[in-house]
Amino acid sequence: MTAVPDPAGRVPRLRTHLRQAFRRDGNPLVRPIDRARSRALLSAALGIVLALPCCAAAATAGFVSLRHRDSVTATGPHDVQAVALTPAHRLVGAGTGRARYEADAAWTSPDGRGATGTVAVPGGTVPGSTVGIRVDDAGLPVSAPPGAVRTAAEAACLGLLAFGGLAALVIAALGVRLTALDHRADRAWQHSWGLLEPLWSGRTPRDDRTG
Repeated sequence: MTAVPDPAGRVPRLRTHLRQAFRRDGNPLVRPIDRARSRALLSAALGIVLALPCCAAAATAGFVSLRHRDSVTATGPHDVQAVALTPAHRLVGAGTGRARYEADAAWTSPDGRGATGTVAVPGGTVPGSTVGIRVDDAGLPVSAPPGAVRTAAEAACLGLLAFGGLAALVIAALGVRLTALDHRADRAWQHSWGLLEPLWSGRTPRDDRTG
């Protein structure tokens, strides 16, 4: 029967790293480089934890900014009634597969001038039908600003992207630090082996020269 490996036995616990980093373990066999490795891991974990509220604040600020942008994008939106001049024409969005309908229509702009153009209409619209549209001060059709749900989703995406970027930077910095510590450990091991190996093997520097 094969024993199932214990994840807790393979991955040092947070408490172990805390004790090693702050010299609270009382273990004389723990090397300074091991303590440096624990400090690097704890710093990376702390950086990722601190990134969460920072990104949440960025998402909140993004939500406020997007709502403000949406409120001032359209200059003086006005709801007017347009008269369809042609039947509704069905269009299918490329990539989305969603269908929408458009028709040529005429309406009166806010300054009293007549205007014509292509506007979104319900399916089944026939010439002479009236549809409600939104226009700016110049009488040009404008789209309705996105709702709060869509704006919140956009802000959340911005926050997630910011968190992903910060987490990637922290992990990359941790990798560089751990690699440097591994190289230092290898050099220290080679130096110690050069000093102790002759004592363990019984060889002497003279044996090396004569061999």
